[in-house]
Amino acid sequence: MSELTLAVVGLVVMVCLFFAICWIFISAYLFTELIESHLGRSKFVASNREGLSGLGLLGKVVKNCSIALMFLIPKFCERRGLIEKNELENLPVHLKRKLLAPWITGGVLFFAMFVYWLLVV
Repeated sequence: MSELTLAVVGLVVMVCLFFAICWIFISAYLFTELIESHLGRSKFVASNREGLSGLGLLGKVVKNCSIALMFLIPKFCERRGLIEKNELENLPVHLKRKLLAPWITGGVLFFAMFVYWLLVV
């Protein structure tokens, strides 16, 4: 591949990663409190709500990320005692999709940027 093609690929991945980060912040701002209301019985969500409530938008992003991780690795969280067995079933499917889509997209784009950095730079 030519250097120009590699530069364009890197630029496209970086721009997409920027938009994914913006999507993460917007979805955290819009949906974190709604998702927390569906998972009200969770002691993990309650402790995060107490500890991160004064941090503003960054606190919402961290809370959103921790909830998304609960859905991505539920067996691990259950083994560690962070959640109860059927606790995650309280969230409707459309909210699960709105929660997980930006994080998975950002992770895939970050991995693509990492591979680009390994192979090209």
